[in-house]
Amino acid sequence: DAELVKLLYKPTQWQPAKDATEHDRRSIYLFAKRNLRLPFMEAFDAPALQTTCARRESSTHAPQALELLNGKFSNELAAAFAQRLEAECGGDSPRLVGRAYQLATGRTPTDAERKLALAFLRDQPPREFALTMFNLNAFLYVP
Repeated sequence: DAELVKLLYKPTQWQPAKDATEHDRRSIYLFAKRNLRLPFMEAFDAPALQTTCARRESSTHAPQALELLNGKFSNELAAAFAQRLEAECGGDSPRLVGRAYQLATGRTPTDAERKLALAFLRDQPPREFALTMFNLNAFLYVP
């Protein structure tokens, strides 16, 4: 409906923001202040913003796993992901598992993954399953 499009359209939605702190779009970039270090990013070797960095090192260590499982940011994202899955799939657990894998990994689950996920969902809420999805190697590591 054209009227609905007019209501939802923001003429400045995709234009560069005049104020750098205004970010009204999805992005993989994060607005950062030089003296403010985010704990979540620290666990993943965030670069120091005071100096230049010619090459970033890659590492995997225990604080990363702890942050992904127990961190406030990860748990908030898992709750939002679970809400989306429940809104789209209702109480249909097999559909929820398939949709979660499609969104998180870009593929359908294998039969073994589907079986494990359904067993997990019998005992745990969707939020815990969503958090588990965020900790899969297929989600965390780019091939």
